[in-house]
Amino acid sequence: MNWQLNKLQYPLYNLGPGKRIGIWVQGCTLACDGCVNQMLWSKNKGRTLSVFDVFNFVDSIRENYDGITISGGEPFQQYEQLIAFVYLIKTRTNLNIQCYTGYEMAELKKMFKDRLFLKYIDYLVDGRYEKDLYSDNNMSGSTNQKMYEIKEGKPKEIKPEQTNKIWSLNVSEEGDIYLAGIPAKSDLQNLVKDLNKVGIKKSFK
Repeated sequence: MNWQLNKLQYPLYNLGPGKRIGIWVQGCTLACDGCVNQMLWSKNKGRTLSVFDVFNFVDSIRENYDGITISGGEPFQQYEQLIAFVYLIKTRTNLNIQCYTGYEMAELKKMFKDRLFLKYIDYLVDGRYEKDLYSDNNMSGSTNQKMYEIKEGKPKEIKPEQTNKIWSLNVSEEGDIYLAGIPAKSDLQNLVKDLNKVGIKKSFK
């Protein structure tokens, strides 16, 4: 079973508690206005990887980590792959799983009658990004988004707790800069200015 992904990024010190492994899926048709990850909308970009290969890699480094964070893109638009992966994680490791989705919990329950996502995901942040509803909490992009803790298949809405404001930054072989986290209003603009000062001309999209 193949999974269309954009990247794996690690370590992460945000988007969930502790030290984490981040997985960004490729492809999203929700196209929220103001989305900071528009490069992840097209389903024809990214890399095609076996779900089992991704799991085996995560399993090989898991001793150094506390959890997995899955974002995108839209993870639930590749539902079978998502469920296969989180099943492997929950049954073969002690890692916790946090997942971000643009769908609301009620939508997910209607779309996926098996409700397996409630069995294998520990924390879910839901809701479309609303650019006019800025959130100053670095666990969600806009204040309409809700966070759920899921135990024994039952989701309970909880108040997101601020995680570390440490950026996870990676530079690809092509010179692309990847930041993991939810930026404050001025974070990206300030970073561009700082890079420009040392002669690095970059923009974020």
